Parts: sequence; C-alpha cells; structure tokens
Amino acid sequence: MNKKHKSTNKGFTLLEILLVIATIGILAAIVLVAINPTRQINQARQAAINSDKNTIEKALQQRLIDTGSYPVGLDGVQRRICSNGNTPPNCVDLSGLIPDYVAAIPSSTTYTVAKGNDGRVYVNTTNTAANFTCPTGYIKVPGNSLYQTKDFCVMKYEAKVGSSTVAATTQAAGTPQASISQIDAITACSLNGSGYGLINNREWMTIARNIEAQNSNWYNPTTTPPENKVGSGGLWRGHSDNATDLGESKALAAGADNNGYIGTGQSGFSIQRRTHTLSNGETIWDLSGNMWEWTNDRIMAVNKPTVGNDGEFTSITGYGSLSYDLIRPGNPVWNSSQNMGMYVIGGLTGINWAFIRGGAYDANNYAGIFPLILWGFDYNSHPSFGFRCVVR
Repeated sequence: MNKKHKSTNKGFTLLEILLVIATIGILAAIVLVAINPTRQINQARQAAINSDKNTIEKALQQRLIDTGSYPVGLDGVQRRICSNGNTPPNCVDLSGLIPDYVAAIPSSTTYTVAKGNDGRVYVNTTNTAANFTCPTGYIKVPGNSLYQTKDFCVMKYEAKVGSSTVAATTQAAGTPQASISQIDAITACSLNGSGYGLINNREWMTIARNIEAQNSNWYNPTTTPPENKVGSGGLWRGHSDNATDLGESKALAAGADNNGYIGTGQSGFSIQRRTHTLSNGETIWDLSGNMWEWTNDRIMAVNKPTVGNDGEFTSITGYGSLSYDLIRPGNPVWNSSQNMGMYVIGGLTGINWAFIRGGAYDANNYAGIFPLILWGFDYNSHPSFGFRCVVR
C-alpha cells in the first residue's frame, strides 16, 4: 500500500523575510556612507547649523518674553550677527543674551537675523546648504529661513530663448525672451534638466529682501555728497521709464557689471540702474525693470489680498491666503517713493491668478523688486512678460 508522506521542505517565515530585508537595508546604508561620505558630512553639518539657528531664535524669544523687547537693531532687515570685531549698525549685537539666555553665540558659520512682520525672529546663515557651483550664467543666492529657502542658483540675467519645446538660456547679450506664458516658462526652465525650475515667489522674496538690506542698492542724490545707505532715498529701479539710448520703447540687453546703466541713456545716481548686489557680492540684472517676470505661483481670487485694483503697498489691509512677508518690503512704510514698486490685483472672483513680479521697461512707478501683479492667467502672454529660472 502506498503511503502518503508529508513534505519536509519549508518556506521562509515572515520573521525571517523581515530580518533579511533589515540586514540588506543596513548593508546598503553602510555602502552609501562608504561611497558618498561627503553627503554624510554635509548632512551632519546642516544638522549642526539648524541646531545653532534654533538656539539663537529660542534665546531671542525668551528675552522678548522676559523684557518685552528684542535687542537694539533687530528689525525687518536681515543683518549679520556681530562677530570678529564687527560692530553696529552693520550688524546686530546679541552679546546681551550671554549668559542669561545662551552660553555663547554659535560661531560655526556666519549667521544673520531679522524680525518678520509676524513678530517672530528668523535666523539664517549665508551658506545653509552644502557647497555647490552654479551653472554658467547663474549666481548663488543665500537662503533665508523666513522663506524656508536654502541657498540656490538663479539666472544672473533674464531668460533668453525659451518655450514649450526649447530650454531657456541666460547671458548678457541679446534681449530677453518676451511674449511667453507662465506655462511655457515653467516648461522652458524644466527642459534644462533635473533641479531646474521657474523661480517661485518665496525665492523671489528671498532675493528681494537680500537686495533691500545692502547699502549699495540704495541711492540718495539729494545728500551732500550723494550717499548709498539703506533707507536713504530709494532703491535702484532699473530700466522702467520707457526710454533708451535710441529713444525706443523696448527691453534691453545686459552688459558688464560695472555698466549697470547700459542702454538706458542714464548714468551716475539715476534710478535707472539695472543691477543690484547681493550680500555675497553677486550681481543680478533686471530684477526690477526691463521685463515683468513670471514666478511659479498661482492663487484663487477669493484668497487674494483685500485691496483695490492697484496702488501702494501701504494701502494693503488684508493678505488673504498670503502674508505681509510674501508680498512687501521689510519696512512697512516703504512704497513707490523708495522705488519698491506697486501692486496690481484683479477684482474678479472665481479666477486663478498667476504671479508676475518685477517691472517692465515702461512700468515707471510700478517697477521695483517687489511689485506683484495678479491680473493674468497662466496661459497669458505679452511683449513685456519674461522670466528667469533657478537651480535648487
């Protein structure tokens, strides 16, 4: 008689499978550390920087609770924390926090500090990401914790050739790309490769707030001698008066950094200077004037700021789903008189507005590094609509 035999072969149990997966994961992590130690070092460095930033922010908040005020000089402008012999007003002195609120001011890197219009303090560093090199035609922008931005690269000049099928380029020669929609601008940036994209509103504000904090970007021709000082006179407004060397109304090509008035027919302390300098010494062209620029943002009309169709930033009474710091200059009294620009916001409801910032060659008082235009759809184009890309 045939006997049935039970199979002696066994499959893996769930526990055994999980143990194998865990072991593979551990081995993979060890291999990654071995083949990419720089990444691990950069991650550890970033963690230390974030810890130091939190230490300073918490110390300042506790001092505010105890004394009712922040240290002198801490306002809406991002300034360096005093160190290495630097003294106010070029930096903010936080030595008064020692020893009651912090044992020492962290000095692992160069930190900056500012007070947002929400009353909170934001600490930043001039190098919040691992060291990197920007592509040709791009400049490095220091990140800003207020906008949750790390260091990134942005086009030094407004984008040139770009469409739904052609990648955007950037160089001084040639007039910038015009008559492009937000949709095509997004595509043109992405065609450059991984990490490329159309600049977004937080990145735009990171650059604008950095620019407003530099003495070199201000001018006051009425003082004797004329001066460059934050808050004195106004910012450079760029090509915005509808006139050129040839008297034509058009966007202009860029030039050498020491010739920021090229093509405008202006010089000296004219507001038509087209260049601004960042805190790291980099120069950016035409962030104000020359072309309106798309950013990669949209907002439903029901969530827009509660204002009239256009006007001064100082007349804004509500921000909808936005906030003060996503729109305006650091100082609440600055407006077009300081060449900050103006806003234009559509009155229709049920519309999805796309963000446009900067100012065109014929924008006059509306031009600046802060203007916000919410009056167009993402598929709209115009001869004065341009863009610029970033690398994150």
